Amino acid sequence: MNTLNSGAKGVMPSHNFLLSIGKELLSFTKVTNVSRTLECDTFSEGGLNHMVHTFTKPKQQQETLILEKGINIAGDKDKDTYEKLNLKAGGRIKKAVTLVVLDQNQKQDRYYSFDEGVVVKWEVTNFDALGNEVLIERFEIAHSGLVEM
Repeated sequence: MNTLNSGAKGVMPSHNFLLSIGKELLSFTKVTNVSRTLECDTFSEGGLNHMVHTFTKPKQQQETLILEKGINIAGDKDKDTYEKLNLKAGGRIKKAVTLVVLDQNQKQDRYYSFDEGVVVKWEVTNFDALGNEVLIERFEIAHSGLVEM
């Protein structure tokens, strides 16, 4: 791992990443909710009750990955690709989704992936005639389970 320009040793920048669905490389400005969770139940044992037992249980909640990007004023060149990949609300993604984190030298350092998912939410930011914010498109994908490779 390389160091950042700030001099911090061993710190990886979070702004260098690639995202692909199948063989299609897509451009997003922000990816959030990169996590894995384990649901558990805890039980107190009788007697002194100084110890609890923790047991895993089947997942009750879906895990999601959130993708964000600005919408280009000249038209979205990725729109046809999004349609082909079924990247719309309710769309099933049947190809592997891979997030690749790059180091400062643009070399692949970490991989996160899931096999299939469903777009559970699509939205754009609020329209505000008094503001000057960039219009952001946001996809939320419920997935089969994120794995670090």
